[in-house]
Amino acid sequence: MELIENLLQLLTTFLGALLSGIAWQKSRRQAYFLLLCFYGCFALGSLYWTLYLLLFNTTPRVFYVSEFGWVASVIFLRILQVTLTDSGERGFRCRKAWLAPLVGVPLLVFYCTYGDVLSNLIWCGLMIWLSFCAVRGLFYANTLTGKARNRRYFHIGMLCYVGSEYLLWTVGCFWSATSPASPAFWCDLLLTLALLGLLPAVRKAVEE
Repeated sequence: MELIENLLQLLTTFLGALLSGIAWQKSRRQAYFLLLCFYGCFALGSLYWTLYLLLFNTTPRVFYVSEFGWVASVIFLRILQVTLTDSGERGFRCRKAWLAPLVGVPLLVFYCTYGDVLSNLIWCGLMIWLSFCAVRGLFYANTLTGKARNRRYFHIGMLCYVGSEYLLWTVGCFWSATSPASPAFWCDLLLTLALLGLLPAVRKAVEE
């Protein structure tokens, strides 16, 4: 089942990269190029993991090869977030955005008891940063009028991605995705759907 999940995630991110690339070729908008980089890096990380599972029937012992690709994808996602942010949003004060570290820091401490400290610091740090800006952006978008309000779909998509990552990591501490009966299997599927949903969310934000 883990192999099937990874194949599905690989196909999803490959499809996202393909569609983002086509959109970039047509519009030449930087947002689509950054989304292409996000999907491409995520797909490369998934490709290594999937091939290793397929060839050796076990997860990679040196997981950093895939992790480099996945971390790079999140960095591109953060750059995309900056690209779709204007000066008004960056200066917008939103106390609710502090819910991001309020949730993320305790989870970081929890994850460090189960895995590598440096890896968790990088991942949770990025997720806290993404979610902080997404919450702030969501409440800022709600103050706008007309098509500019469509930016909120991108911020909702970002929060769905971060939330599904947190959920998968938390559930993965207790269960492995070895069968459809495992909660981790469904959380991984939820992450795949969140990845797929980023493309229409960016399209809504860009074509406002």
